[in-house]
Amino acid sequence: MRHRVADKKFNRDANQRKALFNGLLRNLTEHGEIVTTLAKAKAVKRLADRMVTQAKANTVASRRVLHKRFGKRDVVSTLVDRVAPAMADRTSGYVTLSPLGPRRGDNTPMAKLSFVKKAEAKGLKNVKPKAAKVEKAAPKAKRSTKKAEKATE
Repeated sequence: MRHRVADKKFNRDANQRKALFNGLLRNLTEHGEIVTTLAKAKAVKRLADRMVTQAKANTVASRRVLHKRFGKRDVVSTLVDRVAPAMADRTSGYVTLSPLGPRRGDNTPMAKLSFVKKAEAKGLKNVKPKAAKVEKAAPKAKRSTKKAEKATE
């Protein structure tokens, strides 16, 4: 019987599960959206809402709680300084889940997890302006070889 069993284990022990969720939360914070399996997305959505609520407090204590979860200062700063202010008018439901359809290899249902409102792009990790395309140089003329010179003579 599954009475009072709250969470899925994802065939991992507690430390592996914690690492999985921390990685997914970190990527969601850095990129604003992630694509993962539907079951993992449902589990991470709960945690992401709690993290944004914690970040909205913007106190030293809340930053310490977030840092304990993520272990990276830049992720905590992004969450508190960029994501939380964008969600200031909401009390919950900061993350939306969009089903994408089955994965090609094993037919697992996939989902896209993203923040409801986009945070400011400046300062986010891995966001770079697209550089102008560099034109290719003209092809070099073929070098003459001794055999080619003898053949033409």
